[in-house]
Amino acid sequence: MDIQYLMRQARKLEKAMADAKEQLGDVVVDAESGGGLVKVQMNGRCEIVRLEIDPKALERLGSAGPRAEAQPQHAIDPAEKAMLEDLVAAAVNAAAEKARAAADAHVTKATGGIKIPGIG
Repeated sequence: MDIQYLMRQARKLEKAMADAKEQLGDVVVDAESGGGLVKVQMNGRCEIVRLEIDPKALERLGSAGPRAEAQPQHAIDPAEKAMLEDLVAAAVNAAAEKARAAADAHVTKATGGIKIPGIG
C-alpha cells in the first residue's frame, strides 16, 4: 500500500470538506407553517436568511370580536400571540431540519459518500 497515495487522498478529502463547508452558505432551503402563514428561508449553516409572516396572521391578532372591544387596539390576545410564536417556531424548526439534510447531502457529495466521524 502506497502511503504517499493515501496522504494525497487524505489532503484531497480535507480540501473537499473545507470547500463543502464554505459553500454551505449558498445552500438555501424554504420551510413554512400554518399553511404558509409563516415562512422561513435558511442556509446550510442553519442561519435564517429570511422570515416572512403573512399579513393574514397579523390580521387575526387584531381581529374584531368580543375580546377586541375589551382591549385597547394595540393589545394582542395572549393566546393569539402564543399561536403566532408557535407557528414561527415550527417554521424555523422545519427549515433547520431541511437545512441539516441539505448540508449533509452537500457534504456527502463533496466527500464522494465517504462517512467521516464527526462530520456531516
